Amino acid sequence: MEEAEKKILEAVSDLLKNYPDYEKPFFRTDGDLVIPLNASLKKNREAHRKFANAFSEMMKRDASKKPKSKAWV
Repeated sequence: MEEAEKKILEAVSDLLKNYPDYEKPFFRTDGDLVIPLNASLKKNREAHRKFANAFSEMMKRDASKKPKSKAWV
């Protein structure tokens, strides 16, 4: 690892001490810096996203079942 990468990793690690929702950062082999979110928080976010999508789809299906008025307005 280059000296610049070490310094960046150290600085980011120091910053993340204030944010316990994130895990230890690391560099990928392609040079990208990764700051992973805590695994349990990822699962919670995914569960909320799936619930929101399911509720949205349910509402879309119900909206199309409303009877249309045949009266002229």
